Amino acid sequence: MRTSSAAGEILAVLLATGIALSGCSGQPATVTAEPDGQQNAKPVVRAIQVQAEPLRRQVEVVGTLAGDREVTLSAEVAGRVVRIHADLGDRVAENQVLIELDPTEFQLAVERQEAALAEVLAQLGVRGENDPLPEVSQTSLPRRAAAEAAEAKANYERMKALQAEGVVSQQAYDSAQARYEATQAAYTATLEQARNLVARAENLRAQLLIARHSLADTRMRAPFAGTVRERMVEVGQYVREQTAMISLATGNPLKLRASIPERWFPYVQPGAPVELTVEAYPGETFSGSVTRVARAGVAETRSFSFEARVENPGERLRPGLFARGRLTTSQVDSVIRVPSSVVVSFYGVQKVYAVSDGMIREKVVKLGDQFGDRIEITEGLESGDSIATTNLARLREGISVQVEATEGGNR
Repeated sequence: MRTSSAAGEILAVLLATGIALSGCSGQPATVTAEPDGQQNAKPVVRAIQVQAEPLRRQVEVVGTLAGDREVTLSAEVAGRVVRIHADLGDRVAENQVLIELDPTEFQLAVERQEAALAEVLAQLGVRGENDPLPEVSQTSLPRRAAAEAAEAKANYERMKALQAEGVVSQQAYDSAQARYEATQAAYTATLEQARNLVARAENLRAQLLIARHSLADTRMRAPFAGTVRERMVEVGQYVREQTAMISLATGNPLKLRASIPERWFPYVQPGAPVELTVEAYPGETFSGSVTRVARAGVAETRSFSFEARVENPGERLRPGLFARGRLTTSQVDSVIRVPSSVVVSFYGVQKVYAVSDGMIREKVVKLGDQFGDRIEITEGLESGDSIATTNLARLREGISVQVEATEGGNR
């Protein structure tokens, strides 16, 4: 215990002595201040002078690529599928047969109509199926009836003259008159019969065309050259009329279907350029142009639909792809753009460091559209303002700076 007390007394004396010596020397124990030259040095910055410039506005759009022509083909007649000539992803030519239905019943219907038509045409004295039909009075039956009526009329006129002279009996006269009237009635009847035959022939010709059309409908053909998007039936399946069977789409060109906010509707016209990107080809851009804009908007979304034609040589793009794009409008504004790197964000507030008479002034700004590494300033800057672009970490309101160089801001 005594030893510990002695040691403590010695330590206290040494500490007191050290403090006294330090006070006598007049120097601080620790020096932390920087040299005066470094404390007073002005930050060196580079600056740009911003200028308003004309800018044609662009609108970001999203949409879906579709074939310039797309169609889903449905069965025109009912029947059983017997052959399928094209499947998913196949390229097909215009008028190529895609699907066949069993034609047996339709072929028999055609043959039945052909036989009925041939019978009627024979009665009219017409040989060929497509030969013109004669005028009613020139058909065989009316012509024979007309000859008999003419003969009866001549005989009646002769008997009438002889009866007036008292040469022939009243009975012979009455017989000639009765025959004349009968042949006239027979001629009228044959004319009506001939009219009915002509009408029947025309009707049978129409029915034959329908039967042949139905037979042709058993072979479904491509209305244009394209690619099969989907096949909906199988061999052996019985389909009814209007059953969807196969879907086609063209591959080049394509069309973009998208919409624009209603505020941009007056500034989008056919011919406006569109630049597109798709996830399938990152980094690549595809070009198109607006072909049509809807005349009526969609009330629920406050937007207008439009279509753009997209050239697709080599058919690298496919219908159904999701696409993002920028649509160039006809609206031109005067805007100020600065490098994105000069904008400092602090708790949701964006600002830039303006340089005026060698002094920093913080300016709160509002941002607009992004253009690569540059961004639009909608509020807070005016044309001709200079802003610092370097050494931003050392800048704050009111400090003096040394401007190394000032460049134009629209490079």
